[in-house]
Amino acid sequence: MTIPVSLDDLRKRSGLFAALPDDIVVSGEMKPLQTATLDDVAFALLQAEAEYNAAGDRYHALRRLYATARENKALGADLALAFVPEKKEDR
Repeated sequence: MTIPVSLDDLRKRSGLFAALPDDIVVSGEMKPLQTATLDDVAFALLQAEAEYNAAGDRYHALRRLYATARENKALGADLALAFVPEKKEDR
C-alpha cells in the first residue's frame, strides 16, 4: 500500500482534480475523501450520477416549459404555466 497524496496537493497538481470534494456520501454518511476506499468512491459516483441526472431532468423540463410558453406568445412578465396548453395539440 502506498502513502496517499494529500487532497490539497492533488487539487493543485492537476485541474482534473480541482473539483474533488472534501467529503463524499457513502451509505448515507459523510466520509472524508482522504480516507475513502476505491469502493467508497464507486458508491459516491453512483450518488453523484443520480444527482447529475436529476439536475439534467430539471434543466430540460424548465427549458421545455420556457420554449412552450414562448411558442404560445408569453412575454417575460407573464406566468409561464398560463401559456401551456391544457392538451397537447396534434402537429
